Amino acid sequence: MIKNKFTQPSNKIGFILILSVIVLVTSCTRYNGTTTTSTTTGSSGSGPTPLPPLYGGGTGGSGTGGTGTGTGGTTNPNIPQAFIQGLFYAGISNSYVTANDSIALKQDGSYTAIYAGNTLLKYKVGSGASTDAVYTTALYYTRPYSFYTYVLFKSPASVAGETLLWNDNSTVAPGTAQVRFISLDPLTTAVPITFKVTNYLDNLLVPNRTYLDNRTDSSQNNFRIITPGISNVSFLYRDSSLLTFQQNFESGKKYTVFAGALSYVTSAKGTLPINYYQVARHN
Repeated sequence: MIKNKFTQPSNKIGFILILSVIVLVTSCTRYNGTTTTSTTTGSSGSGPTPLPPLYGGGTGGSGTGGTGTGTGGTTNPNIPQAFIQGLFYAGISNSYVTANDSIALKQDGSYTAIYAGNTLLKYKVGSGASTDAVYTTALYYTRPYSFYTYVLFKSPASVAGETLLWNDNSTVAPGTAQVRFISLDPLTTAVPITFKVTNYLDNLLVPNRTYLDNRTDSSQNNFRIITPGISNVSFLYRDSSLLTFQQNFESGKKYTVFAGALSYVTSAKGTLPINYYQVARHN
């Protein structure tokens, strides 16, 4: 009796040990092999206007041509984007510009997101209807993850001219500003213009600039470093200063100074422009 009394617990202990081994083997088998992990990425609530619909992409929101606004919509993260800032200059009716006939560029100086690649830009006059008059049509290749400024202007040679500038989006060094220069004056095709910027430290000369030379010489899209603050900016034709104005170039900001012509006059030195200027900030 005493023997049997102790053999029953022994059997139970053996059973428990066997069960423990089975559980242990099962546990090791369950997690044996290669494990995988997944990560998710998100975006903040702010950012460019959602992109228009594209085959194979996401869904886009509605847009109003006259205001260049859009609501709602998602984008396909596998399709690279480019960003375009639209600017209207002297004599241009402030209507709207579309990219690939599907989205209107913002008109507040900020950037609009589009799909990168071949980009058809149209300047339209009207309220956003399909029958609106098209003043200019231009096809450009926009690089992925790049920033551009699309400029519309009027000149003595055309009721509507246009050009696309590539913007270096790198950070401006502390305590500096950056500026570049573009001629919108067809006269400078034959008679180059010189830009001059002076302040208490700088005496910057940018000579031999011609009409829209940034199209054939991409280096003319580059910015130059200057001292922030008030500067005198001059346009020089045929060794004469035809226009001088003051501009406050803020620290950490990038600017383009545009030189245009409203009309021409004759002088002892030859034909000279009646100038206008405009200054755009890009960040």
